[in-house]
Amino acid sequence: MHRVLVIRFSSLGDIILTSPVIEGLKKVYPGIHIDYLVHRRFGVVLKRFATVPDTIREFTEDTTVTDLPRYAREFPAEGYDLVIDLHDSLRSKMIRKLVRCSELRIYRKPRLNRWLLFNLHANRFPADFSVVDRYLDYSGLKGYNIDPRPKMYVDEAIIGTVRQKYGLYKPYTVCIPGAAWPQKSWPAEKYVEVFKNRTDDQRQMVLVGGSDDSICDQIAGNLEGRQVLNLRGQSNLDEALAIVAGSAGAIGADTGLMHAAEAFGKRVVLILGPTAKETGAGVHLEESMQHENNLWCRPCSQNGKRPCYRKQQYCITNTSSEAILNSLRELELD
Repeated sequence: MHRVLVIRFSSLGDIILTSPVIEGLKKVYPGIHIDYLVHRRFGVVLKRFATVPDTIREFTEDTTVTDLPRYAREFPAEGYDLVIDLHDSLRSKMIRKLVRCSELRIYRKPRLNRWLLFNLHANRFPADFSVVDRYLDYSGLKGYNIDPRPKMYVDEAIIGTVRQKYGLYKPYTVCIPGAAWPQKSWPAEKYVEVFKNRTDDQRQMVLVGGSDDSICDQIAGNLEGRQVLNLRGQSNLDEALAIVAGSAGAIGADTGLMHAAEAFGKRVVLILGPTAKETGAGVHLEESMQHENNLWCRPCSQNGKRPCYRKQQYCITNTSSEAILNSLRELELD
C-alpha cells in the first residue's frame, strides 16, 4: 500500500470524526501517502489533525458535475492503491469513477435505519452505534485496535497569537450556542441564567459563532458588566479552532466546534436536542458530559433541521439551567 485517497467534503463535525481513519491508516500502513479531498472551506481543519494528511486536495463548492473530468486530471496519473469514499455523494461517486484506483471502499450510510428511526421511531441501531466506528470499519481498519477518539492539535504559538488578538486570558471557557439549524440551540435565556449564577464570575466566558449566530448577541446583551466576550462573526475558522484549543473547555449545542473541542482534549458540556448518537452526535471523552431528554420522538432528523410539530420543543427546553450549571461546576468550567 503506497498511496490512498480519502474523500469527505463536509461538514465540519463529520470531517473531524474522520481523523481516527487518518491515524489508523498511518498505523496500519507505515510510510503510505494519504491524499484527502475536502471542500476548500474545511481544508484548514485537516491541517489541525493530530495526524495530518500528506496532501490536502481542496474542492470548491461551485465545481459542477461537468467540471469533474477536468478536476480529476489534477490527481496523480498513476492513481491510488486505495480510494476510501466516506461521503458517498453524487460528486464523490463521479470522482471515484474518474480517478484510477486498485481498490475502492465506500462508507454506506445507514439510510434505511435512519428513515425508520426518524419517521416510524423504530430504532434498529445497535446500542453501541458510533459513526467513528463505522468510518473505521468501512475504511478496512476494523480489528486493528485503532483509538476511535478524534484528535487535533494547534501549536501554542498560534494559540498565543489568537489570545493576544482577541484579549483572551487564562482560564476561559468557550460557549458555542449556535448551530446550523436553530432547533439544535438551547434557548438564550437559559444560557443567561447559567452565566448569571456562575461560581467564578472572573472566569472569562467566550462566545464563539458565525455571523448568523445571533443567539450570541442575545446572550451577551443580557450579561453586561460580566466577564463575557462576544466573538460572533469575528474569527475565521482557523482562529475559532485556536480559541477552542486554548480554552479550559466548552459548553454548547451539537455542532462541529464542539467535536473540535473534544478532539483537542477539552472537556465539554453538550446539550442535545433533536439529534442523538444515531446521527453522529454525542461526546467522546469520559470526562465530558452530555444532556439529553429521552423522548419517544427524538431523534427526529439527521441534522436537526426538521421543525418540531409541537408548540414547544421539549427535547431541548426540558434541559434545565440548573442541570447545566451543575455540570459546569463539576468540570470546573463555570
